[in-house]
Amino acid sequence: MEKINVLFTQEEIEKRVKELANELYEKYHDEEVTFVCTLKGAVFFACDLLKNYKGDARIEFLRVSSYEGESSTGKINLKLPLKAENIHGKNVVVVEDIVDTGYTLNYIRNYVLEMKPKSYIECTLLDKKSRRVIDINPTYSGFVIEDLFVIGYGLDYDQKYRNLPYIGVVVKE
Repeated sequence: MEKINVLFTQEEIEKRVKELANELYEKYHDEEVTFVCTLKGAVFFACDLLKNYKGDARIEFLRVSSYEGESSTGKINLKLPLKAENIHGKNVVVVEDIVDTGYTLNYIRNYVLEMKPKSYIECTLLDKKSRRVIDINPTYSGFVIEDLFVIGYGLDYDQKYRNLPYIGVVVKE
């Protein structure tokens, strides 16, 4: 196994996820909210976010892909679509693991907005602003990070390391 430096501990992540859940509840209070979890990377974040959310919540899953290894291909592939009837007229919160170039989030935003939700916002765990190519910013961000390739807490490197309870950086030897 490669050497991994911890960027955010399990405790830091848990604290921030609770804060985000509270911020979202302050926005929606007792209105029903449909959380759209982007698979596979955001699944840990989405589950913890919903466990800490005090309001009426539903969950849907969307799978898009743009990565091969450590780099984004820039081409978005829709692998698991949403059903429009589960989005139309609903308060929608897209839950992302990481936003970097903005291509994927821009694609998701346009895709979901075509289904005419009542309201639409995004909540990402990690925001890599320095890599942004598209002028897009998520509504809520857990942590802003530098241009690092991160793993753990759902984030992978060729499908490995998702199960780490923290977010780390692989040390290149």
